[in-house]
Amino acid sequence: MNDNPERTILTLYVVPNCPLCAEGRAWLHRHNIRYVERDVANDFGALRGMYKRTRQNLVPVFATEYKALVRPSEDELKSLLL
Repeated sequence: MNDNPERTILTLYVVPNCPLCAEGRAWLHRHNIRYVERDVANDFGALRGMYKRTRQNLVPVFATEYKALVRPSEDELKSLLL
């Protein structure tokens, strides 16, 4: 996680050993985006929160205060976060 306060803070919902989640995490690091990671496989509260926001169980999910993207493309991430 990056501690740059000038960037958008978001929640990244993931499961362990997920290659798409690892790619999403790497993208966030490359762009110095601050985030909090939630492991939905081991945290039922995180899973419930993700499902409440998206009504599905696919990961990764990139969620800001106002919008959540499920398995977004790079263009969608850029539009949401940059």
